[in-house]
Amino acid sequence: MAAPAAAVRSQPASSGTELSKSGRRAVWASIISVLFLSQIAYNINTFPASTDLLCYAAVTAYLLISGFASIEFVSLALFFVALVFACFGTVTATSSTSWTSLMLLFVLYAPFSIRLKGAPEEVHEYILSAYVSAATVIACIALVQIVLVNATKSTMLTNIYFNLPEAIRGAGHYTFLREGGGIIKPNGFFLRESADLSLIVALALIIEFGSKARLRTMGILAAGLLCSLSGSGLLAITAGFLLPRSVLRIPLFIVYLVGLVLALYLLYSLDIPGLDLWFDRLSEFSTPNTSAYARFVAPMQMIGHSFDNGPLATWFGNGAGSYLRDVQLYHMDYEVNDPTWAKLIYEYGIFGFVLIFAILLQRLYSSRLRVEICNFLLFSWISIGVVLKPSFALIVWLLTLVSAQRPAGRVKS
Repeated sequence: MAAPAAAVRSQPASSGTELSKSGRRAVWASIISVLFLSQIAYNINTFPASTDLLCYAAVTAYLLISGFASIEFVSLALFFVALVFACFGTVTATSSTSWTSLMLLFVLYAPFSIRLKGAPEEVHEYILSAYVSAATVIACIALVQIVLVNATKSTMLTNIYFNLPEAIRGAGHYTFLREGGGIIKPNGFFLRESADLSLIVALALIIEFGSKARLRTMGILAAGLLCSLSGSGLLAITAGFLLPRSVLRIPLFIVYLVGLVLALYLLYSLDIPGLDLWFDRLSEFSTPNTSAYARFVAPMQMIGHSFDNGPLATWFGNGAGSYLRDVQLYHMDYEVNDPTWAKLIYEYGIFGFVLIFAILLQRLYSSRLRVEICNFLLFSWISIGVVLKPSFALIVWLLTLVSAQRPAGRVKS
């Protein structure tokens, strides 16, 4: 992350240890590529090589070439076993598959075995602080955007996508209107959808709460989260704090969960004005062609089809890229989303899901991140369709670059 000087450098004892200028630029380049440039892509046939993917590859390659990174062999071993199983499942599959999809999956998760060598706490804190600062800017943009877009109905203000030349537009499908409400949901202008805005500011909020806890910053982030009109971030924050930190805390987790359900039921019963916007979304779990139904209910039927295809498909999957292709074959009467848990089980089988899940678990919980943030990221990854999104993989990789193990001494130039 610095050339030719070291990525982190020692300062006098009074000033602590900090990133070099090159290291800081690399951190900011990664964050900016995700939050502001992810929809800009160099389209290779039908594959969009997005800015965040290119930045991810460049920073990873530099760390390896410069020698500032070390390889964790447990993660690397899991990665190679998962790759062998995935290739076997794709070769033997009867579904229509995509080797490009398989290649993208392993390009995104291969760097999870790479960590900075002996990086101190200050490096980790700088990365978190930079992310919170950038997310706060996005939240401010979203607050202005929701007013201007709904007042003017201007497409140009709805998404940067519509302002980009066609040659560098990243591929994707967009949902702007809130179901049944007619409100144009903000996305911070630079992000793909309001769900992305919700997750990004929610992650910054939980980071800020556990570190500096600045009221003004948390207020801006909370306002940005609420104006997204998406429950993704709120669910992830809830999971972050409620999921058990260890096996011994499972009984306490059950108590918290019951308490949360009772509290939500009480709020729902009170009929408080304004809360209907959020509680009405609970009905989506039983209503086809809504967001919640497509993400949490419909994928179960896809898994059922996979298990019906025999033991080979059950354990090794139906092949990379087959999930959304097979949705068309089954002629479903409702929309089906591709959350990570369903996509991995369907395409890579139970073996593939367990191995890739283990790679993420090892990366998260061996880092310096607080457990609540790890829980947040784990829940977001498994419940939402982000498994092949370079932006999500890059943010997780960046925030977990520093290992939980404290270095024996200072890192020298």
